[in-house]
Amino acid sequence: MLMGYLVEWYAVQALVAVLGLMPFSLSGWMVQRVADIYFFCSPTRRRTALENLTIAYGDTRSPGQKRAIARRSFESQALSMLELLVINKMKQTAAGRFAIIGEEHLTAAVARGKGVVFVASHLGSWEYIGFPGYLKQYPRAVLVKHVKNPYLNTTIDALRRAIETLPIPKGANALRHTLAVLRQNHGVAIVIDQWAGNEGLWVEFFGRATSTTSLPARLAKKTGCALIPIYCVRKTIGHYEVHLLPAVPVPDDPAWDLHTTKRLNDILEAQIRTYPEQWSWSHRRWRPPPRD
Repeated sequence: MLMGYLVEWYAVQALVAVLGLMPFSLSGWMVQRVADIYFFCSPTRRRTALENLTIAYGDTRSPGQKRAIARRSFESQALSMLELLVINKMKQTAAGRFAIIGEEHLTAAVARGKGVVFVASHLGSWEYIGFPGYLKQYPRAVLVKHVKNPYLNTTIDALRRAIETLPIPKGANALRHTLAVLRQNHGVAIVIDQWAGNEGLWVEFFGRATSTTSLPARLAKKTGCALIPIYCVRKTIGHYEVHLLPAVPVPDDPAWDLHTTKRLNDILEAQIRTYPEQWSWSHRRWRPPPRD
C-alpha cells in the first residue's frame, strides 16, 4: 500500500511539472479530452449523472440535452482538478484572470466583525473561490476531506496553502478550529452540495428532499457570522468570475436551521440552473433516507 501511495504521489508531481510548462489553453484541452474518454468508459458515473439530471429537469430537457450537459460536467470536473494542480502558476497572473462580482457583500460581512462562512459547492472552478481573499488579503480557511494517500494529501494541502488558504480537515477537531477562525473575523468555506447522511437535514433541492448539511446555519446561529454564498465560474480556460452574493440571514423562528438551509439550497439551485454544465452531476446527491 505504501509503495502504491508513493508511485501515485510521484505521478502527480510529474504531472504538475509537465502541466506547469504548458499554456492553460493546451493543458485544458488535453484534460477535457481525457474527461470525454472517462465519460464514455464509466457507465456507472454516467448513469448517475443522467439520473440526477432527470431528477432536476424532468422532461424539460431532452435525453440528448441531458447527455450533453453530463459530458460537459465531466469536462468541468476534470478542469477543476487541473486548476488546483496549476494553482502556483495561476496565481502569478491572477489579478488579470479573476473578476470579482459582489465584493461589497464581503466588505459588509467583514465589517460586522464576527467572521464569514463562505457557502460553497462543486460548481465551476471551486478550488479557486479562495482567490478573492488572496488578492484582497483577507484570511480564510476551507473545510476539507482528507485524501487517503497521505503523500498526496500533503501535496493537495500545500497547493491550497499556495494562495494562503488554510485547510481544516474534517474530524474531531474541525469544529473547534472553525470557531477559532471565525472568532478572528476570518472566513471559512464550507461546501453544501454533497450527501450529508444521518448528520444532515432533509431539505428540498431541485424539488426533491435530500440530506443537506446544516453546519453553515448552525455556525451562524452560534457565532453571528455572515453566510455569504460564493461560486467561481469558468468563463474560458484561465479566466474566471467569482460571485459573492448578499449575506443570508438566519430567521428568528423555531425552524431557523431548516429555513436557512433551504434558502442556501435554493440559492445554489439557481446558480446550477444558470451554469448546469459546470456542476458535478455524477455525485449521488439524492439517496434513500438513512436507516436508523
